[in-house]
Amino acid sequence: MVNPRALTAAAGVAAALVFVSLSLMGTRSPPSMLLRAPRVGVRSSFRPMAVSSGVRSMACEAQNAARRSFMLGGVGTVGTLIAIQGDVRAEAPFSGVVPVDLLTPGQKDQQRIALYNLMKEKIGEKVSSPASLITQLVLLDAVDRNTDEKTGGLNGGVQYQLDTFGADASLKKTAEEIKAAQSEINTIWKSEDKLSFADVMVFAGYLKTKQAFNKALSDRATTNGGGATIASGFGNPFPIPALGRQEADKSQVSSPSVKANIPDLVSALKSMGFGARDIAALGVCFPGSSDLPAVEAELSATDPKIAGFIKAAQQSRKTVTQNSYQVNVADAYNKLVTFKQGKLNPLAYYYPAPKFDISKVKL
Repeated sequence: MVNPRALTAAAGVAAALVFVSLSLMGTRSPPSMLLRAPRVGVRSSFRPMAVSSGVRSMACEAQNAARRSFMLGGVGTVGTLIAIQGDVRAEAPFSGVVPVDLLTPGQKDQQRIALYNLMKEKIGEKVSSPASLITQLVLLDAVDRNTDEKTGGLNGGVQYQLDTFGADASLKKTAEEIKAAQSEINTIWKSEDKLSFADVMVFAGYLKTKQAFNKALSDRATTNGGGATIASGFGNPFPIPALGRQEADKSQVSSPSVKANIPDLVSALKSMGFGARDIAALGVCFPGSSDLPAVEAELSATDPKIAGFIKAAQQSRKTVTQNSYQVNVADAYNKLVTFKQGKLNPLAYYYPAPKFDISKVKL
């Protein structure tokens, strides 16, 4: 005769193991969820056996316990998942580790999401400077690139060149804030390789610009709650920039090859292959962009094609969704931080994950 208590326990353990197995198989999260805690698809795909309400309750309890453990740390940080059902104590054991180069897509996604959330948190705590100052640092770092010798560019060297650029106190303060966020993140994050100044700077520029865009849409609302509806329903895509940039060696950083004025920066971008639409969209990165109309007027004077795209951008900013303007800025920013820049390390900032060994599961 089947012992109902044992059957209840087995169902609960099965629920936990199904959850862990599906997690380790590596379902990718959609881009729109990259800065939120990942949703695990077990709720919709797992159905407890219809043996009794007690079995269903036990299975769901084990499933929820598994989800809580997973959400707290992700696959890479769960030590041992324990489900206690009656007289049965089941451990989901791990044997050894999965090296970084063999991590599953799901394991990489979980670590990447956790890193994005950590960066978002620490940048929010440490960086009070607006997007206009952060993206100015990004632009100055990116254009100081010798494409023939493949040196310079987005490696964080700008933090050592601010005096040469003639940067004011606010830009120097922004660099110090980014360093503080970098230090906090590297104290917590578990990978052997530490996050570079360039990566934290690029991510901060993305984050602050995206937040400014969402606020611009929210401010269009004329009713209570309308702003959130507009921002969530009509927010424009802004891909998260890839990470993996090297840290600049201060001893090898030379004087910048470009002056920090609009005509020189426009010339530098053109020489790198940026077109008029890109340069118009990157107006948010130019010195003085806290007064964007003034910067756009100066940019327009440098090239009639740029002037045409700026006119279109200004018209787009008057609409409720600002669609073409925000999309063009997002595209140009992602191009700025990758195009003709140094190679990114695709395995940067991952760490080995515990290896699940189903052969050691005991019922």
